Amino acid sequence: MDFDDLDILDENTAQKETDAKRKKRRLRELADLRKILSIPEGRRFIWRMWGECHTFRSPYVNKDTNHTHILIGKQDIGFLILDEVNKAKPDAYSQMRAEYLSELQSEKQKEKETANDGN
Repeated sequence: MDFDDLDILDENTAQKETDAKRKKRRLRELADLRKILSIPEGRRFIWRMWGECHTFRSPYVNKDTNHTHILIGKQDIGFLILDEVNKAKPDAYSQMRAEYLSELQSEKQKEKETANDGN
């Protein structure tokens, strides 16, 4: 065994350590996101970010390519967040959507009741 063989072994060991650290960090990132998704405030925050990022609507702005490009960049971040959420907790999107729709329905009901109280 010569010095070149030792260099290769050191590189492989260093790569394994780096891979292990990367895997540990990734597991922590997903655990952090699961914690955020476990509380209603966290789910509402992420839902709001998806809205700000135009995640579920077209980024196209008629006759304004600069604004379109800005929205495409935001949308890319929204897609990243969506991908992370799906990896951390696959059923979170459907839960968040149901909560959002329920909140909308509740607000509409309150508006209707308020309008009826005024008559």
